[in-house]
Amino acid sequence: MSRAYSSVPTPDRRPRPARLALTATCLAACVALLAGCGDDGGDGEGGDQASPTASATKASKAPSSPSQPGDSPSASGRLTDDQAERKALLPLARVDHAKAASTAVAKVPGGRLVDLELKGTGGDRDDKGSDDAPGDAGAADARAAGPSGTASPSGTASPSGTASPRARRAEWIAKVATKDGTAHRVRVDAGSGKVLDTTAEADQDGDDKRELAAQLSKARRTPEQAAKAATDAKPGTVTSVELGDDDAGALVWSVDVVTPRDWNKTTFAVDAVTGKVVGEHVDRD
Repeated sequence: MSRAYSSVPTPDRRPRPARLALTATCLAACVALLAGCGDDGGDGEGGDQASPTASATKASKAPSSPSQPGDSPSASGRLTDDQAERKALLPLARVDHAKAASTAVAKVPGGRLVDLELKGTGGDRDDKGSDDAPGDAGAADARAAGPSGTASPSGTASPSGTASPRARRAEWIAKVATKDGTAHRVRVDAGSGKVLDTTAEADQDGDDKRELAAQLSKARRTPEQAAKAATDAKPGTVTSVELGDDDAGALVWSVDVVTPRDWNKTTFAVDAVTGKVVGEHVDRD
């Protein structure tokens, strides 16, 4: 007798898509977890990425870049007030000391040069004279400087933090004396070479004239020869020549020479008889 059996479904042992997806998700989560644990090590455990705190610490310990030449005040070429004044004044003098001297002497018949100095003045004026009274060269310089100093030649503040002095014009102030010692003051425009005015010195007495006449008769060297001796010793621009006695009583020409590389002024004492340089002083202010 045959038996009838009811069919029992056989379990399907093929993996289903849902199970595969769940397994893949779990594996991905494990990989991510392991990777995160490795990163948490930071610099102390050999991690590849430093924390913000560690980065800041490194930055604070990093050496600063070396300063470039010229960054420090000493390397920036700071000028003193006097040096800045010389730097502003010299370009205004298109007429040199030799030309100014010959022009001044020509205005006084029989005269000889005793003193010559380059000065800066402020304000516009015509060739008939300055806005300043004779002998007020210092007042002209004060007005040129203004109440709190003037702008530098470029119109900006000087490196020292104060405005650089700047003259609008330059002139040569000459003292020319005749054989009897009578002195005359002659002003020559340093830009054009024209004579601005000539006046006799009113404050001279008899003793002053005799002393000046004696100095002129004793001086064997001219101011031009003295200036050459000074510039041979140190090349530069002559801004002053003056005849007088030194501390030892010797008759000398005092010659000021400005060197454009540093704008210092060197004063040379040149023996008025022998023409030799007997003294030298450098003004670095």
